[in-house]
This record gives sequence, C-alpha cells and structure tokens, in this order.
Amino acid sequence: MRLHLPTLASFLLLAAAPVAHADPNALWNIVHGKCVVDTAPCVRVNKEEHFALLKDQRGVAQHLLIPTERITGIEDKALLDPATPNFFADAWSEKQAVDAKLPRPLHRDELSLAVNAQSARTQNQLHIHIDCLSTKAHDELASVLDEIKPEWAPLPVEIDGHHFMAERVMGETLGNYNPFLALAKTLKDPATEMAYQNLDVVGAYFKEGPGFIILTDTAFPTTTGMAGGEDLQDHSCAIDKPA
Repeated sequence: MRLHLPTLASFLLLAAAPVAHADPNALWNIVHGKCVVDTAPCVRVNKEEHFALLKDQRGVAQHLLIPTERITGIEDKALLDPATPNFFADAWSEKQAVDAKLPRPLHRDELSLAVNAQSARTQNQLHIHIDCLSTKAHDELASVLDEIKPEWAPLPVEIDGHHFMAERVMGETLGNYNPFLALAKTLKDPATEMAYQNLDVVGAYFKEGPGFIILTDTAFPTTTGMAGGEDLQDHSCAIDKPA
C-alpha cells in the first residue's frame, strides 16, 4: 500500500513554511558534546542501544529519546537499515521516566511516542517525543479501537486535522516490530518519501490483549507552521489529572 504523498501545491507550501529560530543542531550538540561524555544533562545514556534520554524543557513529563549517532530525522537512510536499533521500542521501555514526573503512572493507552516530519520539526537530530496522549486523541482512538486492523488502513476518525493511516500491533512491547521499517514498506520510494511522514505509536488495550496503534500521515500546512505527529500529545498531561 502506498500512503498519500504531497501534491505539488502542498510541496510549495511546505517549502514556504516559516523557519524556526531555534538552533537546529541544539539536541545533537547536547547529546554528542555533553551526554555521551558525562551523562548530564541527560537522564541516562544507553551505550548498547545507542541512545540518550533527555527531559524536555517543555511539559511536566515529556522526555526525548535521541540517538547518540548522527541521524538527522525520519528521512535519514540509517533508519531503513535493519541493523539500526529499534528506537521506538527503546522509547516505549522508558515509560517509567515519564511516570516518575506524574501523580500516577500512565495507563498504556495514555502514553504516546511521536516523530515529526522533516518540515514539522525544529531539530536536525532524530528525537522521539515520549509523553502523555491528549485526552481528545485518547477518546477518538478509543471510539474506533475495534475497527483498527493488523494491516494499514485509514483511521475512521480525524484527529486535530490529521487523516491518519493506522495499523494494529499486538504485544506488551514492540519487540521486533520497527515502526520506521513498517512505514517504509508502504512507500514507493522510502528514500525520498519518508521525509514527509509523521509517525506515532500509542499504547492500547485491545479485546485480544495489550498492543499498539501505529499512526502515520503526511505533514500538512497550518496557520502556525506544519502539522506534526506531536499534535497528538499534551505536554501538560491533563489526562493524568483528577477529573
């Protein structure tokens, strides 16, 4: 299955998107220049899996999983190499770092992992946002949970303007399922098309047992920039607060 690609008009809008003022190498400089040397300011560095975990300045609990090797983002060809660590699986295993910042541990269907498309990010070093799912996204996904199948298909609901493709994956952990490789298999030319894609992983409780919802769509222009996979997250973690 081939996912939707931007039209020429949307590509021109993409190219005209406002350029962020943030230093695009800030995360790389932190990880490469500081964390791999003496851990701080990162929470930890996993040398075996080649990643660092950093508490983001935004939000009460958001953490970022960042490779310790230079990988620019979702478009980087290293992510198409099966020998590259499964960074999404690693990110899910760091749930306890998010839980430690909250009043109570998140249920698996309240945690989300997000990677923004190339046009929807400010940093040129791959980073997976690990944070609370927004209450809106949680409720929308719950309403169609039984309709999400083990193969890619359009998500029956729109979430914050996103028309996602969705796939169900069963298991307590992602195991050998690598969302980057799974997405690449749906594209005609992953080497060029991956750059346009947002990619999200959300925990789920299916009737058959625990699992994940894998979501992807093409970044689209908004009034404030480009839409990213991070749109599904709520950095205030309202979902963890008493009603």
